[in-house]
Formats: sequence, C-alpha cells, structure tokens
Amino acid sequence: MAREVEQLEGLAVLGHGALGPLRVPIPALIETGATPGGGDDTLTLTDTDGPVGVRRLVLATGGRTWELRFPVLNPEIAGIGEGIHAVAEGSYGVHAPVSAPGIAGLREQRPELLVLGNARALWNDGHPFVEAIRVLRSSIGPAPLVWAPRVALPHRLPLLAYLGIDLVDTTEGALRSAHGEYFDPTLGAIDAEASRRERACDCPACGREPPGPLEEHVGAAYRRALREVRVALRAGRLRQLVETRLPAEPALAEMLRYADRLLGPELEVGAPVTGSGTPGYVIAESHRRPEMARFRRRLRERYRPPPGKQVLLLVPCSKTKPYRRSRSHRRFAGALEGLRALERLQVVSVSSPIGLVPRELEDVYPARHYDIPVTGDWTEAERAEVLAGLAHLRATGAYRSVIVHLDPAEYSFLREPLPPGPTVRWTLADDRTTSSEALAALRAAARAALEECPDVEGGPLAIVREELRELASFQFGRPAAERLFVAPVRLAGRPWFQRLTDGRTDLATVREERGLFHLTVAGGRRLGAPYPLAVEVDPSLPLTGDLFVPGVRGADPEIRVGDSVVLLRGGELAGVGEAALPGPWMSALGHGLAVRVRHRVARATDTPMTADASPPTTGR
Repeated sequence: MAREVEQLEGLAVLGHGALGPLRVPIPALIETGATPGGGDDTLTLTDTDGPVGVRRLVLATGGRTWELRFPVLNPEIAGIGEGIHAVAEGSYGVHAPVSAPGIAGLREQRPELLVLGNARALWNDGHPFVEAIRVLRSSIGPAPLVWAPRVALPHRLPLLAYLGIDLVDTTEGALRSAHGEYFDPTLGAIDAEASRRERACDCPACGREPPGPLEEHVGAAYRRALREVRVALRAGRLRQLVETRLPAEPALAEMLRYADRLLGPELEVGAPVTGSGTPGYVIAESHRRPEMARFRRRLRERYRPPPGKQVLLLVPCSKTKPYRRSRSHRRFAGALEGLRALERLQVVSVSSPIGLVPRELEDVYPARHYDIPVTGDWTEAERAEVLAGLAHLRATGAYRSVIVHLDPAEYSFLREPLPPGPTVRWTLADDRTTSSEALAALRAAARAALEECPDVEGGPLAIVREELRELASFQFGRPAAERLFVAPVRLAGRPWFQRLTDGRTDLATVREERGLFHLTVAGGRRLGAPYPLAVEVDPSLPLTGDLFVPGVRGADPEIRVGDSVVLLRGGELAGVGEAALPGPWMSALGHGLAVRVRHRVARATDTPMTADASPPTTGR
C-alpha cells in the first residue's frame, strides 16, 4: 500500500500511507533529531552511521523503525546516471531531471515511496522543482508517496501539500533556527523578539520565561502548520490556504504560478465538480483555480445556448448565490414579469472571475459557491474571459437581439463587440441597475425584442427541456446529453428538484444544491455506448455495496470527484453512482473508496420487476 485516500484537493491527499512497516497519516511531518515534541505517534528521522559512500536514515514511529540507505552521489566525478536509486524495498531516491528510460523503468517497479533527493536545489531554482513534480506525477501516477527533503518551512507546508508532497521534514527549519531565524506559519521568517514580546506564539518555548530555544519553537510551528493543512484539506479549502500564505515568501507565489501553468491538468483532476460553502476568490491567483478554469473551458467546449432562446440579456452578477435569489435579480425578474414569450429571453450573468454564467448553470460548482471583492475594476485577463464567453454564445446561439443591462462605464470593454444598434440595446446610463428608470428601460427593451420572436412550439416547458439538456451537455458531453433527451422525455417535480422521466420511469434527477444530474439505471442506459464517465467493474465482483478501488478494472479519465458515473461489467450496464475519486486515480491506487453506488441493475426474476421505475407520473 502507498497512498490511501480519504479526501483530496489538487495533488494533495488526506488519508494514510505506508512506509515499509510504518503506517502514517498523510500529509505527514518527519521531525528531525532525537527529541521530537509531537508525542508518541510522531514520525522521527535520525541519521546513523553507515558504510563509506552510504547514508543511513532511520524513520520511526510507534516503536517501529524503517531504514533507508541513500548512496552519496559525486555527480562531478561519476555523473548521476539515470538519477534513480533504490533506497529500500519499494522505495527510490530520485535525482531530477530523470531520463525518459529511467522514468519508464521506475514506472514498471510500481514504487511506494519516491524521495526527491535534490529537492532543495530544485526549489532554489523554482521552475525545475515544479517540473520534477510534474514528471513524477504524470508518469508514475498518484499512488506513490513523495518526500521532498530539506524544503519545508512552516509557511510552505500548504503549497507543498497542494503540489502532492506527502512527507515533509523539519530539517531546514531546525538548521535555520540554530542560526537565529524565527518562523511563523503565516508570516514566514519574522523578528523573534517582536513576536515573543507580544506573546504572539503560545507554544511551550515561547510561553515560558525566559523563552525556550528557537529550535523548540520551530517544531511547534511545523506541527501547527500541518494541523492547518489537514483542516483545510478536510474542508476543501487547501487552495485558499495556499493563497493566504503567498505574501510570506515570494518563492511561494513563483511556485504557484509555475504549478498553475505546468501542473494545470493534474491539479484539475483533483478538483471536484460539486462543492459547498462560499470560498473566497480574492487575489489574482484565485482566478486561476482549477475549478474556475474548468467551468470556463466547459462553457466554451460543451455548452450552447438553448435554440429556443432568441434574446440575450446580460446582467451583472450578485453577492448572493445563486444570483436569481439576490435582491437585484429578483427586481430584474419582477420588471420582466408578464411579458409575452418571456421564455425566449436568456439571462446571462457577467462575473469575475468566472466569466459568463447562463441562468441554467447558476447552480453548477463553482458558480453557486464563490465570493469576490467587488470594486468595479476588471483586469485584462478577466475581460478576455468575458469576451471569449460572449463570442462563443453569439456564435452558437440563435439570438435575434441582445440587451445589455450593465453599467456602461464599468463594462465599457463590451462596447466594441456589442455596439448600440437595431439588434443591441444598452439600457443604462449609470450604475443604478435597479432604479425605477433602469427597470422601466429594461422592460421596454425586452418587450420590443420579444415582440419579434414567434411563439414557442410546445410551450414554455419545451424551453425548460432545452435548458436541462444543456446542463446535461455541460456535465456529460453533447453526444451523451442528446441521447439522454431522446423522446419521450417528460419533466416532473419543482424548479429546485427536477425529475427527468420517460413518462413512467425516472431517468435522472437534479437538485439545485448539487447543480448536476444524478442518474438512475434507466438514465444510464439512455446514455448508451460509448458511455461517458464509465467505470469498468471486475466481472467477478458482486456489486452489493459501494465500489472500492480493488474492484475497478478501468475508469474514464474525465471522471472527477462528485461526477455521476456509469458502472459497466463486461461492457454491460451494472449500475450508477457518484465518484469518490477521479477516474485516473481509480485505476492507479491500491486502496480506497472509488464509487458510492446509488442504483444497481436488478437481477432477472420470474415476475416483472420495477426496480428502476418510479410510480407513473403526470409529469410535464
């Protein structure tokens, strides 16, 4: 066993890992020296005597020990060869950069621990450190534990965890404390006298008179920082914690920028498609978060405006999420109430940092789950995302006209693609979007635009079906969504809980707090081959409960945590469920929950069964 996942974010894992005979919670802190302060379960590191040319390190916890033997390299004389050295059973020291043949050979060994031996030198160079992680994780996969020696300081722990470093040691902090440096988990290196005078730290070393040695304080700072990382991981806020630490050291911002560029695909794999709470997206680095980039990409690649929508209405976003519940958006809706063919009008909110959010995607993570500072200042990158989204909507939609209910000064960058004219109407003279005059202008513009639109064949519910089909396309991809919505399709339920049926049997449901469809077996069958988001189950495994990693024989690499997935056995539908791991991780890990199974294909019986069916409905 290497990594066992309870929760993940980015490349970070909250769970457990095995180091030979040692089982440790990860991320884990390795305390250097013989007098650790973390308790009996502390993982310690000691350097012991070894033969010439070999360095022996002993890891210990709970009365058990494990020895690693590292060759002492002299690259100036002998070179570094492939840069890979066995240091214990299933464990390898890696000296980056590693050759392609070396990586291929390492992958065949299925390692459980990788020790990035020159991590400190790579860190000092910046880009090579992130590149080394990219090579290891993209080539070897998520299963091995990774240790980056002599890199960690307390304020660096969130970023190191986010980049997939499972093991960090206190060596660097101990050495620098011995030279008089004082470290704070939030601020980095600060003045020790100022902190201790104000009693800013309540660790045992700082809390007594006279204060204890700095080496004792830094150990406590490491332990506090690790607890904060674990809390953030459990809450799904590790990236947010990383961003709060960036001012502590310029190298952190540098590393995160490299990571977003070089590790973007790997970080996105670890970003769930569902969420909760309202995390803040405050600084420029927030706008690059994987879930935001994914939403913008899927809007352009998977979403098209419903064909029945013929008038595009652009409105500002709101602090309240989803936007439709905000005071301003309720007043917009009130101003439009009663207009003929209102279902033809599509409301799209313009927001930073997410870009454009059509009304039917307002509940999709992270559109329902973010908060930002509102200043009216747009960066060039934010403008570019809005313009790209607008170009996509206009190119793929069937709009006859556009209404822009936005502050003309703040959104002046939209004037070029949307110049006022017969088919484009700006309704505001200033930023007062909900004044009586503004709402009257909005109503007048919408009435005039809708008068030119023909009645909808099939009535307003035909448009609702189109909206839900686009939601399904955003989630499953367009071909699968088209198959899911092949007639007969009917709707039942309420706006906050929609049931998609074929008139007798539920196909899928969507609750507003989730924002995405949950499939039934009948709905999974509708998706048809080639099944999207499919997990192949071991043919010999009886599917009686949830699906764990050992029972997975293959998984769609597009699967993310929270996705509604289809379970296949020998290519045949076996059930449906919700992913607890990303698809690439299901096939790479040795342990852990893969899918929470919701519905299974019923066994054949002598009498008709309705296991997949709901009672007949008078749905719409």
